[in-house]
Amino acid sequence: MPFALRRITQIKDGEELALTDVHEEIAAPRKGRVDFAAFDRSAFTESQLTHAAQAWGTRALQEYYSLALFTQISSQLHLIGVPLDWCGAFARMIQDEVRHTDLCLRMCETLGHPATPSIDETELHLSSNRSLRNHVRDVVLSAFCIGETISGMMFRRAMKAATVPLAQEVVAAILVDETFHGEVGWELLALLLREISAGDRAVLVERIPVLFTHYRKLCGAQKSRAWALEGTDAEPEPNFGTLTETGYARAFWDSMEEDIVPALSALGLTEAESAYATLISE
Repeated sequence: MPFALRRITQIKDGEELALTDVHEEIAAPRKGRVDFAAFDRSAFTESQLTHAAQAWGTRALQEYYSLALFTQISSQLHLIGVPLDWCGAFARMIQDEVRHTDLCLRMCETLGHPATPSIDETELHLSSNRSLRNHVRDVVLSAFCIGETISGMMFRRAMKAATVPLAQEVVAAILVDETFHGEVGWELLALLLREISAGDRAVLVERIPVLFTHYRKLCGAQKSRAWALEGTDAEPEPNFGTLTETGYARAFWDSMEEDIVPALSALGLTEAESAYATLISE
């Protein structure tokens, strides 16, 4: 099922619909601004524009999936009695994912290649045979502590690689949010680990190597870490905020080694160290 960026432009009594106003307010960057109108497509070749649009179209789909996941987990939080400030943080993060999807799709439009990514509806629903509390704990570990931490690393490097001003503005807008998501994820996991039974901890520990393998594949890091270190991070100029295949893989390995594994160990999940050692040896 494809989806497209839909902007409601109908005017009622000389004014835009409230839906339009609210969406535009949410989609605006929290810091800085993005000037899509200033972009001049004539300064680039059609091949460059097409390649960049494909990359941003892929990001749009990834952000849309994150939006679905964040929305679903947010609806489950109150069922386990979380404090209200958790709900507030998730409400912000849902808005952030709306913004990210909007920015990615607008980027494609501006590049002259509007995107209509295809959605696999089966991937938009979180299913679990675990208890709800274990399910929430698992999603926080997976999507926030691991996923958003890796994403933050990738966007920081994409920001450094970008040479096109519009791409720099869009990446910067997304990076602000990704950094916040990672920080919240680690705070929530620490809170969820304060009171955890031995059985529930064992369930979570079993998931660590599974998640490491999942994100390794997702980031295109199936080859060795040594392979990722040999290549260059950034695609050639003009760079629209994208990395090379080895660049994305290197971001995965560096994030795992510098951030994720040490942080999990600091929270008492020292099994992450052996899981990572196994991952590197494969």
